[in-house]
Amino acid sequence: MPYQRAPHDLTWAEVDPRSHPFDGPSARAVVAALGPARAVPVRPAGAAADGAVIRWSHGEGRAWTDTMTEALADHFGDWALGWRWAHDEGDIGGGPVGGWCCPRDSITTPDATLTRVATALCEWRTWLEELAGHFDRYRLDTVPAEDRQQVWERAAVHLVTQVVDRTGAGDAWYGHCEQALTWFLTRWGVPAGEAQALVAEAIGGRFESWTGPEPDLLDDVAQRLAHALGEADADAEADAEADGA
Repeated sequence: MPYQRAPHDLTWAEVDPRSHPFDGPSARAVVAALGPARAVPVRPAGAAADGAVIRWSHGEGRAWTDTMTEALADHFGDWALGWRWAHDEGDIGGGPVGGWCCPRDSITTPDATLTRVATALCEWRTWLEELAGHFDRYRLDTVPAEDRQQVWERAAVHLVTQVVDRTGAGDAWYGHCEQALTWFLTRWGVPAGEAQALVAEAIGGRFESWTGPEPDLLDDVAQRLAHALGEADADAEADAEADGA
């Protein structure tokens, strides 16, 4: 059965590179040894807009890509299913990966296709490692309580800027942006459901496809998120004091 999960659903625990070893130089050989590598489909001749090519892309091409995704996830772990989260309106659109687009444009000869899969996988992994570095740059576990809101605000501005740069602010880029902010908060101990709700409320549906946020909007989102997190911190402290009374 084709792999059903989408990268939008991944949690930080599932993609955190500290918990999931990966050897980039060997990725091409590993991809070539997986079952789907022995059955790379043949793209029909014709222009990308031809009906036969489009039907093949949505049919045989998509089925093979799903099977490759399942094989990658089985071998490397669920974090790998983000390998095809492409820019703009790609296979799974709105993502940070430029090495893969869609079956129609990315499946060519078997050798070139497998190289493209490995390249996209490594690109996704590199991005996860970069995010981990950004998260560690704004540590919340060692920050004094009175400084936490400022750190949250600076972190939000920085992370949104990084996602905009990585995705090119193309179609639906904001989905991964919300995910990255949620990952950051869960990395530093905010419960996942709470983190997701706080991020969604701060953004308020104001990010749009094909354009990055204006500075005033970005600052407002960061301030709202920091304020909400500050209130959540205060509530947690009050509850702890009440429990200890």
